[in-house]
Amino acid sequence: MSKANYETSRRERLGYYTFFTGQNIIYMFVTIFISVYYTSILGLSAATVGVLFLLARVWDAVNDPILSIMVERSRLKGGKFKPWVNAIAWAVPISTILIFAFGDYLAEQPMWLRVTYAFVTYVGWGMLYTVSDAPAYAIGTVMTQNKDERNVIYSFVRFGGFVGMVLAMVSAPWLVEKMDGKWTLAAVIMCVIAMFLMLTIRTVQERHVVEQEVPTLKQIVGTVTGNKYLLMFILAFVFIGGSNVAFTLMPYIARDVFDDPSLSGLFLFAMIGPAMLASPLAPIGIRKVGKIATFAWASAAIVILSTITWMIGYDHIEAFIALTMLKAIPLGITLVMPSIFIADCIEYGHIRSGKRLEAATFATQTFANKATTAVGGSITMAYLAMVGFVESSGGVIVQQSPQVIQGMWDALNLGNAFGAATGLIIFLLSYKLTDKMLADLEAGKLETEDSLQQNSFEAAK
Repeated sequence: MSKANYETSRRERLGYYTFFTGQNIIYMFVTIFISVYYTSILGLSAATVGVLFLLARVWDAVNDPILSIMVERSRLKGGKFKPWVNAIAWAVPISTILIFAFGDYLAEQPMWLRVTYAFVTYVGWGMLYTVSDAPAYAIGTVMTQNKDERNVIYSFVRFGGFVGMVLAMVSAPWLVEKMDGKWTLAAVIMCVIAMFLMLTIRTVQERHVVEQEVPTLKQIVGTVTGNKYLLMFILAFVFIGGSNVAFTLMPYIARDVFDDPSLSGLFLFAMIGPAMLASPLAPIGIRKVGKIATFAWASAAIVILSTITWMIGYDHIEAFIALTMLKAIPLGITLVMPSIFIADCIEYGHIRSGKRLEAATFATQTFANKATTAVGGSITMAYLAMVGFVESSGGVIVQQSPQVIQGMWDALNLGNAFGAATGLIIFLLSYKLTDKMLADLEAGKLETEDSLQQNSFEAAK
């Protein structure tokens, strides 16, 4: 498709992409450092951190649908989605700063107070992040009606996100080190930069909002839970993404496995830098072999490369970096494509139910993103506690045993291989929603399952 035929302007698309750059600076800052901050500064045990992450995701299971329903039922001046993301561009940075605030003071307080503060601020951050994520992704479905343009937009949305990840991974470890333990100041600097980037979404236009009656709670829940392709894709994605615990483990891998904390930024860059290639590669793969095959081959590559990395071991740092960079490309494709699949699931849900619920549907992606990080992180931290991980406090580093180091290596690589393989099987067996099927459904050449069931019932009568 020629760019001359795009409905969106270059400035508008750039503003949309850079919102996710800012958002992912914050996301990566929290993801990279929250476990280290909790165990090394607040002195929480690895098991406690794992339970905290798990409880936060249990709350998300209730909270994310509620917030998405609020968005779907709202009729605010200024658009269906924009008022939410405009406001949240301020709120998410502030909530992030609160996570890393008062560390020195809290370290001297009773354990119950430290745990309570960590839980409340982390859960509050997660709630606000949901409001920044689901409506922001949903805007992409109303910017243009052309599916080819939409695929490109969603691919490069992830590119903007990758840029934010790389900026955070390169600058955040350096900044924290230079701040000499001043976590709050480091968080303020990163969040101010992120906030200015997030505010660029104000340039985006909502062109194709479908006018419909305010959906009832029952209609919203029924439309989302009745979308079998959406649910099975999310399940597969949780296994594939949740088993990739590198964001949680890389600081520990650098510090405890390779005895050099300064390598953390390099390792994280090796994992995300090449993933930026996925943004131009994913649309090419979709045109050549289709969405399903592109996503499946990328998932299979993760399984193979994770297994090879585990077999080589951690005695060869050069091989580890090279394989991490190579695996970053298929990993990037699996991160780029969920928005494309979910946009198709929105179309399918609209055909199936007559209701177009962008925010509620994309809230499942938001939940899946948080679940993959937190559930994978909680399982990993619980596993490390089981093999003997020893927490520290006040920044004093504890030397971990060989058993713990091997456990980190197993979780990083074997865990990823097993999870990606499981997710790939689920995806191939259950996701059949192709572009041709959608086109035929829209043209009335195929009937949805609901229609077929209704016709069978009427014939039986």
